[in-house]
This record gives sequence, structure tokens and C-alpha cells, in this order.
Amino acid sequence: MPASAKPARRRTKSVGGKPDHKGVSIERIVDAAVEILADRGLEGLTTAEVARRLDVSQPTLYSHIRNLDHIRSLTAIRGMQELSERVRSAVEGLEGDDALRAMAFAYRGFVRDYPALYMLQQRAPSTEEFWEEAPRAARPVRQVLRSYGVPEDQVPHVHLVFRASIHGFVDQEINNAIPDVPDTDVSFELFLRFLTDGIKHLAAEAKRPRRR
Repeated sequence: MPASAKPARRRTKSVGGKPDHKGVSIERIVDAAVEILADRGLEGLTTAEVARRLDVSQPTLYSHIRNLDHIRSLTAIRGMQELSERVRSAVEGLEGDDALRAMAFAYRGFVRDYPALYMLQQRAPSTEEFWEEAPRAARPVRQVLRSYGVPEDQVPHVHLVFRASIHGFVDQEINNAIPDVPDTDVSFELFLRFLTDGIKHLAAEAKRPRRR
């Protein structure tokens, strides 16, 4: 992964918080985890490998984190924050189809840049920290959906449909599971057409007077 492509450092909750005498901190642990995911994939992320990258013992590592699941959760939060920021930047000043297309391309670009980090987000341990961050990360996506006029009670459902459908597409791409399609960009455009048409249809239905 090019250095310029690394996710920005962000504040994450820690057990200890302050760096120790070797400069180890939650931020550095998560930085190391992100690098390991880029170099070695999901299976390569272990406490032993994180300790080795930071040149510390595992007991030193455990003075900052609870276990491997804690590292996985904190690292997934970093990825979630980065994806949310990409979406927020991509859709700034846009609404409707333009915003949704920009959001979808930002999502797809993130997955292509950080496939293992993205997959970790899908498999992250269910921790309090992770579920506290999830609603904040969802805000830019839901704002795009609201710009179509989707009824508020339907926004969470449409968000789930968006996530499930785009995840299915990008998961197929990063796992090289699309053997008979020569140009997936064409497929992605078709996917976006179905998605935007569907959301507009839902919003239009909500505006129609109900029959008595």
C-alpha cells in the first residue's frame, strides 16, 4: 500500500491511553494493525505480529489492549471512520443521484484500496466501542438517502439495502469471483442505475396520497 494511501490516524478509545516508555499507544497499535492487514491480510493480524512490528513484548502490548479481538475492533473502527470520511468528502454539496453515485464510488474505492481492512469491518467483534462509532459513521450515508425524500422511518431500511447490495458487489470484486464479466465498471453502472431508480421510486410512492 502506498504511504500516501494509509488511513488517517484517528482517536480511538484505549484501556490505558498514554504511551509507555517505548512509545506504545493505542494509536500506534492500530497503525501497526492497518499495516499488517495491508501486508498479510486478515489471517496475518495477530498480537504476536503487532508486538513484533512495534518491537515490544506481548505483555507490553497487553498493558494497552485486552486481547486480539480488542485490536480487531479498534482497527475496524479506524476503517469505518476512514470510509465515512471518504463518503462525506465525496458527497459534499451533492444530493440525489449525483450524491449516491459519488458515495458508491467512494465506497468501492475504499474497498479496492484496503480490502483486508474492509473485510475486518464486516467481521469485527461486537464491542461497545464499535457500536458507539457505527451511528456516527452512518450519518453521511443516511443524509444522501434523505436528499431523495425517503421517509425517515424508511431511511434505516434503505441504508441496509445499500450496504448489503454494494457489499455483495465489492466482495465479489476483491475476491476475484466474477469470472465471466470482462468489464465490471459496466456492471457497476448497471448496479447504480437499479439502486437510484429504486430509491426514487420509493420516495415517489411516499409522496402519493393514500387511497381511503
